[in-house]
Amino acid sequence: MNSLESIQINGHGDSLLLLKIILAFILFSLAIDIKKEDFKVLFSNPKSVIIGCISQIIILPLFTFILILILKPSASIAMGMLLVAACPCGNMSTYVSYLAKGFIPLSISITAISTLLAGITTPFNFYFYASQYAPAKAVLHEIHISFLYLLSSIAVLLLLPLSIGITLKQYFPSFINRINKPVKLLALLFFIAFLFGAFITNSKIFIENLSQIFWIVFLQNTLAFFIGYIFPKLFKLPEAHCRSISIETGIHNSGLGLILVLAFFKGNGAMALIAAWWGIWHIVAGMAIAWYWNKTTTLAAN
Repeated sequence: MNSLESIQINGHGDSLLLLKIILAFILFSLAIDIKKEDFKVLFSNPKSVIIGCISQIIILPLFTFILILILKPSASIAMGMLLVAACPCGNMSTYVSYLAKGFIPLSISITAISTLLAGITTPFNFYFYASQYAPAKAVLHEIHISFLYLLSSIAVLLLLPLSIGITLKQYFPSFINRINKPVKLLALLFFIAFLFGAFITNSKIFIENLSQIFWIVFLQNTLAFFIGYIFPKLFKLPEAHCRSISIETGIHNSGLGLILVLAFFKGNGAMALIAAWWGIWHIVAGMAIAWYWNKTTTLAAN
């Protein structure tokens, strides 16, 4: 484990500015796709939306911290787990929810809300729980990262492109509708190029150390899907709503987490591997769960 602790992952390109530009462009592409209609479910099913957001934003980071206390992983692995748990829902979650016969308007709302709040919730959840785990707290002090620095940096990095995208969507809808598909395609290509470049540059590191983090990601992701399903069940929400909340809790924007590792944590190897493998595994696990639900029950959207 010590060799993994000392590894630094090199991103694609030689500048943090490039990473931040890629992240800003990706977030902008998400923001111009957010519509006022996405929040209508807030009024028709406010209970489901609130429970879904609590599951994704509050319950998962808390249970991730409990899992860390049980497993007692190294500082960097714990920080990677917490960072992924603190990230908003992944943009594949709505599609997986559709395949799982979930309630799509609810899925869209939770994704949109968690993305909009991420500038505050991501740094807060990460720093709060990392500071409660002694090995991680020591690393934070060692690399001189304070909560205010993390909050201000991530808030600006996330909220600025989101705000610009939403504002343009509001005042120039016809223009945004014309550029929506090209922008989303370009953002996807940028992100794929970034991941491909990072993997090629560090392929030996990924291959040699994947076995060390495979089971940790498996356990954390399984926990995420499980509590995302059980928590709304406690409040007697409809089955379709429970499925969507489970998917939203289990599929996170790990790509954002990976970029944050490279931008703010000096490419910490264990953190980057957690985020990178989560990005692959949560889709595999989510699609498997969706396939099972799709085949076993036919539900009408509530």
